[in-house]
Amino acid sequence: MPLEYSYLVASIILFSVHILAEAVAGNLQYSVKDLAGARDQLPPPNAAVGRCKRASQNMLESLIMFAPLVIIAVETGRANETTAMGAGLFLGARILYAPAYWFGIPWLRTLVWFAAIVGIVMILLQVLPFTGAA
Repeated sequence: MPLEYSYLVASIILFSVHILAEAVAGNLQYSVKDLAGARDQLPPPNAAVGRCKRASQNMLESLIMFAPLVIIAVETGRANETTAMGAGLFLGARILYAPAYWFGIPWLRTLVWFAAIVGIVMILLQVLPFTGAA
């Protein structure tokens, strides 16, 4: 399996961790009775639940860009050292991003978000037809 696919699988596992963290935070704030229903009348989420929800949403938005680019790079034969490095940078940054967001570490969160975007751009530049990459 190409290294880029391994990073993609690990990113999907990381997204599962995001969802689990969001569920745990929600269960700490709301009662089982509240969560068993339609959740129409839940009070607003506390700061921890809100951060977990926003981190999950941001991970989803990032995966929507990352996953297709990885698949395109591998399936078109444009995967190379740069795409592997970009995918690794994306995953590493996203691993750091989650706790930075959950625990409210603003500048670190911004820095690792940017690093993940750089990883996505590294892959993008390899799959663009006019770059001559690969």
